[in-house]
Amino acid sequence: MKPLCVFLLLVNSSLAVEPSFLTRESLEKMFQSVRAEPGQLVIQIKDVGLRFSRRRGDEQPTVNNYGETIRIKLGERVRFGTHHMSLEFRPLPAPLDKNGFLIRSHFDARSFGGGQTTSYGIVLILTSARGVELQFVEPEEGFDPALSATDPTYQKIVDTIAGAGPFALHSLLAEKDSRKSKSPFPPHPDSLLFEWQLRAASADPLGIRWIAEDVDGVEKDHVIATAKSEPNKQSGQFSLSKPTAGFPPGKYRVEIWQSGKEIFREPFKIAR
Repeated sequence: MKPLCVFLLLVNSSLAVEPSFLTRESLEKMFQSVRAEPGQLVIQIKDVGLRFSRRRGDEQPTVNNYGETIRIKLGERVRFGTHHMSLEFRPLPAPLDKNGFLIRSHFDARSFGGGQTTSYGIVLILTSARGVELQFVEPEEGFDPALSATDPTYQKIVDTIAGAGPFALHSLLAEKDSRKSKSPFPPHPDSLLFEWQLRAASADPLGIRWIAEDVDGVEKDHVIATAKSEPNKQSGQFSLSKPTAGFPPGKYRVEIWQSGKEIFREPFKIAR
């Protein structure tokens, strides 16, 4: 099974009959490098040439330094811009926002006799025990940037995610009063559950790390608890019971490890 960060970029001009497709090499004409790390896209600005104005979410724009490394976490919205061009990374529609970004690029050449071109892309960030890599995938005919669940490219993304990850099935749930719910979790859950089924049994057990990523009064990225499965198991469940004072509201994540490497992570929130 091949781990991957699937990097799909397509260009759709209103004047063009056929879309053209940006490759990783094309993007690196703009940046020094583009790579994936678990849970984030990592972009390095070139040492010479263009400097971009960058806006992260609703923050004020800042100008990138030469050689600067920019990390874009899943769920974030980041826009790069110059006088004639903009490149924006937006979260994919839920639930795909846990796996990647919709990219929108716009180029305006009217001031020097050209036209306007709008480009779209999708980047998926998927990890496994073998690491993270980039792979280019061509979209289905009739791609719609809105990516509704009925769009052929949406289904292709879903199939790519299902085929790339270590799990045949997995669910992250909160249990309260014997009822299970998905993230964002309600206040004061009784326990947290991670249910999993691997594509094939492995002699190497799975390990889980429950982490308080951004919680008031708790050290950032604090490891709450860890656990391991038994070897040669294809399915199972990890659970975390509430502490005496309950789970404080905030941002959390689970990390799944195997053979000393992180193979999966999923963020979640507990509401106030």
